[in-house]
Amino acid sequence: MAQVVLENIYKSFPARQGGAIVPVAQPQLTQQKTDLDTHPSDSVNVLRRINLTVEDGEFMVLVGPSGCGKSTLLRLIAGLEEMTGGNIWVGDALVNDLPPKQRDIAMVFQNYALYPHMTVYDNLAFGLRRTQKKGSGIRGQGSESLPNWAENALVGMTRSLPKNLRYMTQRERTVDQQVRNVAALLQIEALLKRLPKQLSGGQKQRVALGRAIARNPQVFLMDEPLSNLDAKLRAETRAQIVKLQRQLETTTIYVTHDQTEAMTMGDRIAVMNQGKLQQVAHPLELYNRPATRFVAEFIGSPPMNFLTVQFHAPLLITHPQFRLTLPDIWATALQKYDQQSLVLGIRPEHLSLSVAATKNLSVQVELVEALGNETYLAVSLAGLNTAVTTAMQVRIAPDRIVSLGEQLWLSLAPDKIHFFDPETGLAIWPQ
Repeated sequence: MAQVVLENIYKSFPARQGGAIVPVAQPQLTQQKTDLDTHPSDSVNVLRRINLTVEDGEFMVLVGPSGCGKSTLLRLIAGLEEMTGGNIWVGDALVNDLPPKQRDIAMVFQNYALYPHMTVYDNLAFGLRRTQKKGSGIRGQGSESLPNWAENALVGMTRSLPKNLRYMTQRERTVDQQVRNVAALLQIEALLKRLPKQLSGGQKQRVALGRAIARNPQVFLMDEPLSNLDAKLRAETRAQIVKLQRQLETTTIYVTHDQTEAMTMGDRIAVMNQGKLQQVAHPLELYNRPATRFVAEFIGSPPMNFLTVQFHAPLLITHPQFRLTLPDIWATALQKYDQQSLVLGIRPEHLSLSVAATKNLSVQVELVEALGNETYLAVSLAGLNTAVTTAMQVRIAPDRIVSLGEQLWLSLAPDKIHFFDPETGLAIWPQ
């Protein structure tokens, strides 16, 4: 097991002009040089200023929208892509120039990447056979003198025979024991003789996980491994992965765009957008104290609602449809925004049905989603110009019956309001 440290990681791809790739000079990055956002100008910057430490045994989740660079970052750690600049440490080793096979890292891919012509047993054993050293034979005389290729051929030819007739070297016996231990851990012992085409999606996923576990690496890398599964199986496999990681205590970096996976699986979550880290924190900290408007909108389902309001010192905010006095804790933090616009954020569960009042919002119901245990409403908030509306989402109790087109009044929970700077998107916190 090992700590993974990413220092000032950059990744740029060359731009294309007229179908030809324009070569890009690779800058030599040092710890003092930290800004390549504008250099080189003829390249596409995929990752910029990535600094992240994944602790030994931690389950770190990289989450963000498609194209934010999270899978590219995973491939850089695995050695499948070449960095433009920066350093990657696995334990005490700097692995920048090491090939993938020497990094002691196992990766689980989105498409499973199983060998279609090999049985489950051989898929699990493949990596072990490449790393195990040649040993003495258990059966067969003079096995020490046989070359590796001959031993492998004899093992393969006799594997289907009864156990007492199989040719098995010490190396193969070690591999066999490890494969069966992993199969028992994942409850796939009955699948060992099957080919991948004979497996369901969930079974393939467990085999892919087993192949990574069998190698006993320092680090697991998982690139959206559950995206091909249906909702129920995804939830089951999600729980199984977390349980296995807790048992093995192996440092794990898990990539997903599904915030539910991120919130339920990770010890910590790193939120990425446009090639940059937005925030790294524990799941509930991300939810309750998002550092930016992007994090507030991305984490949470349904997402946070946003309204542009005017702030009037000491504690009054106004909107074309409501006026609200804030709690005293906001006075100092918002003082410099007097007579300026702010972005107010409020989550759907912090809006509640209320009565007509100047501090409440008047809305019209556009969509009702009754889920049984709760109900979501999509509502529109009309501005001064009725042609311009603001869409919002509200979570209400399931026993409250609401009709399409119904007019409602909503109150905001004052202690659950968030504010963001309209220029930078950074969160503003009470002092």
